[in-house]
Amino acid sequence: MIEDTRRVQTAVIGRPGSDVPVFLPYDAREFDQFKQQHPNKSFWCGTLLGGCGKELSAKRYIDRVCHFAHHPPVRCSRTANSESSADHLYVGQALTKWLAKQNHRGAKVSYPSLGGGPGGAVDVRLAGGRRLIRVQMARQGLRQWQQAADELSKQADQVDWLFGPDSMLAHNLVDTHGYAIRVECRTVGATREVRIGTQLPGNSVEWTTLSECWMTRDGIVTPSLSRTPRGIEPRQSAHAVRLEQPVALGQVSFQLADNTVAFTGAVPTGDAQSTTNTPGRLYDADVQPLGSGVTRARISLPGSTPVPSGARVYVLQGRVTLTPNRAAGPETPAWLLTADGTRGLDAREASRWGGLKPTQHEAKPPASVPSERPPSPPRPGLGDEKIIAAFRQTLEITARARSRVKWSTLTNRVKATPKSFTSEHRLELLIALDSPRVTGKPVLTSLIMGDGGGPAPFFADVLAGLGWAPGLSPDVSRHIHQRELQRVYSVYDKKPSDAASAPQKQPEPQPAAPPSAVELRKHLKAQARSGGTGITWGSLSEAAGIDFEALSDKQRTNLLFRVDDPLEDDDLMYAALVVGNDAKPLPYFPEILRRHGRPVPGLQSEAHWARQAEVARIRDAYADTTSRQRGTRSTLPDAAPAPAPAQAERRLDLAAFAALGTLAGLRWRFDFARKSGDLPEAKRVWQMAGKLYGTKLPPEAQDKQRAHLVDMSTWVHERENEIVLAELRPLLDELMNTGGSTTDEALRDALAHAKALKQAHHGKLPQDLRDTLDACYERFGETTAPPTESWDL
Repeated sequence: MIEDTRRVQTAVIGRPGSDVPVFLPYDAREFDQFKQQHPNKSFWCGTLLGGCGKELSAKRYIDRVCHFAHHPPVRCSRTANSESSADHLYVGQALTKWLAKQNHRGAKVSYPSLGGGPGGAVDVRLAGGRRLIRVQMARQGLRQWQQAADELSKQADQVDWLFGPDSMLAHNLVDTHGYAIRVECRTVGATREVRIGTQLPGNSVEWTTLSECWMTRDGIVTPSLSRTPRGIEPRQSAHAVRLEQPVALGQVSFQLADNTVAFTGAVPTGDAQSTTNTPGRLYDADVQPLGSGVTRARISLPGSTPVPSGARVYVLQGRVTLTPNRAAGPETPAWLLTADGTRGLDAREASRWGGLKPTQHEAKPPASVPSERPPSPPRPGLGDEKIIAAFRQTLEITARARSRVKWSTLTNRVKATPKSFTSEHRLELLIALDSPRVTGKPVLTSLIMGDGGGPAPFFADVLAGLGWAPGLSPDVSRHIHQRELQRVYSVYDKKPSDAASAPQKQPEPQPAAPPSAVELRKHLKAQARSGGTGITWGSLSEAAGIDFEALSDKQRTNLLFRVDDPLEDDDLMYAALVVGNDAKPLPYFPEILRRHGRPVPGLQSEAHWARQAEVARIRDAYADTTSRQRGTRSTLPDAAPAPAPAQAERRLDLAAFAALGTLAGLRWRFDFARKSGDLPEAKRVWQMAGKLYGTKLPPEAQDKQRAHLVDMSTWVHERENEIVLAELRPLLDELMNTGGSTTDEALRDALAHAKALKQAHHGKLPQDLRDTLDACYERFGETTAPPTESWDL
């Protein structure tokens, strides 16, 4: 019998596919502490560790190091067994928990191998899928890393890079960005602690813990870094030191926790730079720390932060600091609060700060001559989609006339006034109007004119929302405004000579200004309502007046992804309605599925079934809607005659076809659950597939699908058997080692539990367990069970 002579120091808990790591300390004294921390846990040679998926035993030794060992016979090709072999799992777990505390719940972690086995990298994708944290754990060449970085930038709007102890790539990021973020794990007792380091020029690394870091829109900020209008910079840089002047030496400052200080009724002070040299915008507001009273204070926020509404309560976020206000006077608050941003609260959340009373209207600086102000009109009656479409139409007409428009004129287009929109709502609408930011597409918002003929005062905020650097200086903002304004005119310019010489026909589509995802979704919904199951880019170009065929595949992929984002499990995927000119699925349709977190087909034929499954769901949803609208017309005397047999047979074929498409989608969901080790989801999908198989498919189709159902059931049963055996083995060992002090009732309960586990096992138990179970019954059965009880072995 082959014995396990390797010293395996790491494992996973609960099941082979688990991502919960565990480290077994070397010392026998720490081994006892380890067992206390993990009572009644099963340990496995995890597949995410490159292991065989078999159960391990924790071995305690005095004359040598403690370690995990396989049960013989051993057939495991795992190569990484040291204390650092599970560090990628520790990093993934730590980042997920840290993000949840930073209000980024729902982050999904994965562990790509990069070709060298598990542990090469850790990917944490934030909710929505547009932002990714990549932890580069393994060594990688510069060219390979640059290629990987380019590929990841196509899959996410923003990628934050962290580098493990074995990666030598951090030096390149220090050269280009001035810093790089490192990550490492070190042994602390019976676990591995994750530490975060900031590598600075000169190769010095300043280490801290994740709890001391915070996630911002610009990236991860450590205590060694600072947010500036130009982005994140090391604190010792000249620009960062200048921004830290409010809390410079010689002035008392207090660091406050995020989401604990709320304010309302913010009034701009009118000066863009305070006497304390704090950059950004200054407001005087009613402020209340959690559990304390209300006071008046001055607040400094970055220039990229939307202007707070006086009708809402906000909390301060991101390195909140309290300092004495050196500009304090009889009419000026004595305290200054600085923060990286704010978050608006709903009524339920705001109730925690009961002393704050929001105003009914937007707070404004006091005017020199008071005047009566009429009540604010209600919000516009149109929905956001219609408002955005109306704004776009007005701006495109303005662009063709080479003119400009005021915000008040734009709001009149939707029968509203500027006061009908809060600053936050206005910003959301304009960002959506100009999204996504793609090459060759100008910013239509540049057509909105501010006082004096310059850019609108909110133009810089719109740029930040589209991906430009936040906190742009007025000069830079004006330069971008002039450039985008000329690009808008260039795209929408129609020369009279061209118009006169051209034949009278439908205007050619404009490739440089594709519509937003909202507008494209509107056209696809119309296609669904009319019963269409496939529309080409050419047909969409004619319907929308935009030359979609002139766009690159990458632009089309991004546009179709945003059509359905965010896509929940039960949502309809309208992007599936778009097909190629050959009526086949788009070649990038699998990429759209991947971005939404749906199972990705490996073959083009499978992509066809995946699209058919989505289209069938759309067709069924709109058919149900039409049926409900028609009411009970089919029961009236003039109802249509029953379909002919050929029609009925064709409907049966269509039903089976739709069921096959659904089964294909279920099969990919099952594969996705299997890869991630999600047994409950896999079992759910298997049961759904079995129901479709037995009720919707004709016999000839059942023959072709039977192998897939068998594969699903085999995997589910094997995983359930592993769980049963992991609980049954220690239970039987404990029964065999039980002394005379155990009560009959405890023995009876233990034997009954063992029998229930045996019945839950699919098929026969392994022979050694059957023998042990038989021995337990012979030893205790006479006193704990009726004479007629049988184990039915």
